[in-house]
Parts: sequence; structure tokens; C-alpha cells
Amino acid sequence: MGRWVYEFTGCPDSGDCQQIADDDEPGDVVLRERPSGLGIVDGYVRESVDDLMRVARFRWVAGGDPATVAPAVLQVSGRRCHVVGRVSV
Repeated sequence: MGRWVYEFTGCPDSGDCQQIADDDEPGDVVLRERPSGLGIVDGYVRESVDDLMRVARFRWVAGGDPATVAPAVLQVSGRRCHVVGRVSV
């Protein structure tokens, strides 16, 4: 297991940010709980990976209730979901 830097861009409410993740490799989709909590999540789709620098870049797709965000993000990606932080779906 190694450390990755996840770069999240395009969220209209949270802005761009980075997060350190302990993963073997980044997933194709990430759901992040917003800092304010309240069960609101933002869904991101991976755009690129730099294996040498261990940086994964994700773009924002949808935000809101996990029950609606997860299916929307998975539909856009057509791939598997990776959860970062505390999120119940």
C-alpha cells in the first residue's frame, strides 16, 4: 500500500483541493463527504494518473445525497466506485 495525492477539480461548492490517500492504486470513481458534513457528498471521475509522481486527478460530476450521486457518477464513468472518507450509500 502506498500514498497517493488525489487532486479534485471542478466542484462549484467546494472548489479545487487535494487529499492524501493510502491506496494500492486510485479507483475510477471517488465519493467525498463535504467538509460541512450533513451527509452531502461530491462525486468525481478519474481523468488521469501519474504513476511516477503518484498523483491521480479527478473531475467533479455531481453533488448531493449519496443515493443520487453514486448512480450518476457510476453512469458517467461506467466503472467501479471508490469511497474516500465516511460515506454511506
